[in-house]
Amino acid sequence: MQSVISSVWAELLPSVVLKNLGVLSLVLLGYLVEKHYVSRPALFANAVAINIHVSQKQSPPDLLAIYANGAVIMGVLAIYSYWMEESQGELFYNIAWLYSSITVGIVIFLTW
Repeated sequence: MQSVISSVWAELLPSVVLKNLGVLSLVLLGYLVEKHYVSRPALFANAVAINIHVSQKQSPPDLLAIYANGAVIMGVLAIYSYWMEESQGELFYNIAWLYSSITVGIVIFLTW
């Protein structure tokens, strides 16, 4: 049964989507939990997504690697403060939009 389901997805979705399904799923998850701001769990999911995307590239552009490294820092801060039930400062939330689901989704799309 599993192979039938897998083959249906393989026929319906373009190969680039299938290859990046994990990354796209994380970005979609982040987008769905974002309401009026970039939530800390969404930021963490987006940080993981962009880093998975970058790790799949043989030699990612320097700016993409820097962006992904920033995502790691922001993602760790986000999930830690969420876990500790502490709010981050204004600077954190001003930078967070760089790692919103839409922004990360655009970056991933542009660097496929």
